[in-house]
Amino acid sequence: MVALKGRDIDAFLRRPDRSVVLVYGPDTGLVRERSAALLKQAETGDDPLAQVTLDGDSLAGEPQRLVEEAWSPPLFGGQRAIRVTATSRNLVAAIEPLLSDPPTEALVVVEAGDLKPGAPMRKAFEAAKAAVALPCYGDDGRTLDRLIDEEEARSGLKFSADARAAIQRLVGADRLASRGEIAKIALYCHGAGEVTVEDVAAVAGDASAVALDDLADAVGLGDLAGADRVLSRLFAEGVAPASVITALGRHFRQLAEFRHRIDAGATAEAALKAARPRIFFKREQAVRRQVTIWSADGLARAGDMLLARELDTRQMPDLAEAIVGRCVLTLARSAAARP
Repeated sequence: MVALKGRDIDAFLRRPDRSVVLVYGPDTGLVRERSAALLKQAETGDDPLAQVTLDGDSLAGEPQRLVEEAWSPPLFGGQRAIRVTATSRNLVAAIEPLLSDPPTEALVVVEAGDLKPGAPMRKAFEAAKAAVALPCYGDDGRTLDRLIDEEEARSGLKFSADARAAIQRLVGADRLASRGEIAKIALYCHGAGEVTVEDVAAVAGDASAVALDDLADAVGLGDLAGADRVLSRLFAEGVAPASVITALGRHFRQLAEFRHRIDAGATAEAALKAARPRIFFKREQAVRRQVTIWSADGLARAGDMLLARELDTRQMPDLAEAIVGRCVLTLARSAAARP
């Protein structure tokens, strides 16, 4: 069965119809959240022995243990809930027996990090009819809006449009961290009635997220020195090259959307106001200027370059910083050369 996406994932989490599940992706918070949601579906009753956590690193050395646990009948009926924690080691030997002969009295949830399409474990799950794979990637604007809506319902607060835009700019890479930041903002504003952009800035300022925006604007405006300075700071702070190139790709896709709307007759102001998530108000002038600098063809070429370099960073991780650095300077030079 192929990996599920979008609404199919939500439907599966509500009513899982497979007993062996792979939950993987770069958003470790979302991996943990979905894993926990699945394991709650197991009908373990009050039997503490029916809930088992197996360390992925240890399991790689004794793969037969997973089969033994999965096929051990629960003492008091119901199901066993088995969680396998993430590991960088190959667990295919432990998993394959369950993919060909899935357990009938256990739900097995295997957690993993960001697996490439060719990764053995991902391929094994996606090819097995008795299993399912749930990818977990960073939240987009629509999903973050839903998280904010949930917090509004819990807290009774109203998040202003600018506050929502600021939150979407600062969070999204990790589901649990995003929930935590939104809840922290709500706690800070308890009794205030409304959450403002100033409240968000006071509570949830994320230096790396701000720096990524600063880098995107420097590149888009053709500020070579500024782009080099911000990129060096991001790498020094430990921000992954893949995160940098992904953020730049998202920024240039948004510029392309603005350019398309303007070329179709919209004003720059109207094009920016239609953005979802909204542009943080302090960046609006810089983004508006970038839309006038770049043509639709130039943005299309930039987007293609960023997609290619994103793939390069995954295939050549040892050279990722150099790949991103060269891409940043190439795009910034292109912007600087435009009239």
